[in-house]
Amino acid sequence: MNYGERIATETVKWMTRDPKALILGVGVKDEKGIFGTTKLANDVFPDRVIETPLSENMLTGALVGLAQAGWHPLLVHARSDFMTLSMEHIVNSIAKWGYMGGEQLQVGIRCIIGQGWGNGPQHTQSTAHWFTGVPGVATWMPATGDGWKDALGDIKNNPVLIYEHRKLYEVDAATPNFASFGDQGENARILFIAYSAAFTETCNAAKMLWLRRGIPSAVVAPEKLSASFSPASDTVELAVVVDVGTQFGGLSAQASRDIEYMRVRGTLPKLHGSLCVSPPHNPTPASEYLERQWYPTALEIANTPLFVMGEKLFDAQESVVNHVPKGGPF
Repeated sequence: MNYGERIATETVKWMTRDPKALILGVGVKDEKGIFGTTKLANDVFPDRVIETPLSENMLTGALVGLAQAGWHPLLVHARSDFMTLSMEHIVNSIAKWGYMGGEQLQVGIRCIIGQGWGNGPQHTQSTAHWFTGVPGVATWMPATGDGWKDALGDIKNNPVLIYEHRKLYEVDAATPNFASFGDQGENARILFIAYSAAFTETCNAAKMLWLRRGIPSAVVAPEKLSASFSPASDTVELAVVVDVGTQFGGLSAQASRDIEYMRVRGTLPKLHGSLCVSPPHNPTPASEYLERQWYPTALEIANTPLFVMGEKLFDAQESVVNHVPKGGPF
């Protein structure tokens, strides 16, 4: 079962358990069903899967009204860029309703980061970091099927924003959000923190570092962005954050701050510092070729710690070692 199929299955389970659960959005009844993720729910619960007009601000307002009336709606945006139009309701209503005398709203919003076929600057960007600083909502970026299930279940506790990367839909849903390379993961010199679809590319880089340079490392993909992550071991000398969004003011900046806090507290006693690898601080190119160059590659990720450690860099002609993460030590 792949990531997209797991989303479809967990959505139906959620709607079966909760007769107040709804799905709404543009394209949710389409035959392709948001990359296949809403088709099963529409087949099983056609009356609770609602096709809507193309008006994201209005839809998010309707989400608030439905939740205040006792429903538990899940809105689907086909691109995370549309969250700009939802922001007013998310920040001023959804996040704050439970703190202003009303009951906590049980709502969720799914949105998709659109990398993959030249979507262009207005249909690819990740906006997740904008909402990590908004109290009252939980922002998730699940890299695994289990992570997505946990994100959907979190709707019972607080409003939830779920960021899904388009490149994940065909990935094995059983992929874990942790992998280690060399020395059973106990003596990792490098800790990689990789968000969303960057996890697989980062695992490719970590495998190259172990097989060709003998440098052990661990890779973790944080999924609930407001939650802290634990370091792989106290042997970590360098932390490298790999993001699918821009570096300045993004998730990588927040992760670097958390890592520095661990170093000051003594959780990472051998840590020398942290580095960030992310796309350039400019809009995504529309050209499919340029888009592929815009996102960090395994070679770029692997060479970042090598440069700081004074080790020999990989050259552009070296083949990438592809890795399908299976968890546990390599």
